[in-house]
Amino acid sequence: MSGCGVTRQAHHSPQAPGALKQTLSDYISTYQARRDFEQFLSFYADEVQLEDMHYGFAVENKQALAEFFNWSAGNVQILDGEQTFTLSEVILDEQQRRAVIRGTYVRFEYEGREMGPWRFTTVLHFNADNKITYQQDWINYWPRSLTDGGRNLNHTAN
Repeated sequence: MSGCGVTRQAHHSPQAPGALKQTLSDYISTYQARRDFEQFLSFYADEVQLEDMHYGFAVENKQALAEFFNWSAGNVQILDGEQTFTLSEVILDEQQRRAVIRGTYVRFEYEGREMGPWRFTTVLHFNADNKITYQQDWINYWPRSLTDGGRNLNHTAN
């Protein structure tokens, strides 16, 4: 079959059963490892929209998203374990092509300043190619000087 140009790639199709679940799992693993920025960006559509609800920041394309995340800036060092965050909940609706992930960014150092842990909820929308087209982040940033004050709820178990 390979001689006539037909290959066995049906299981790699974005529409194959379980493909979106696998994409989400791969995205989470890549994000947690925080080693391969190009791989991380590959999960996003070119015209992705991101809203960081607490910072009040939004982007409308992959280039702006790359500048926002910019893993090479700030000399980040993870202080608790090897992953950037732990998960407490993952909800995936394959029919609606939506996911919600909840967890906690672990303590880390950014530009010599200790930050975290930060609880978060992220909403993701995927297109038919399993690329993220929309991301909404709710991150409980601490210290509050990063935003506008308030109580630290990051240590409250939910």
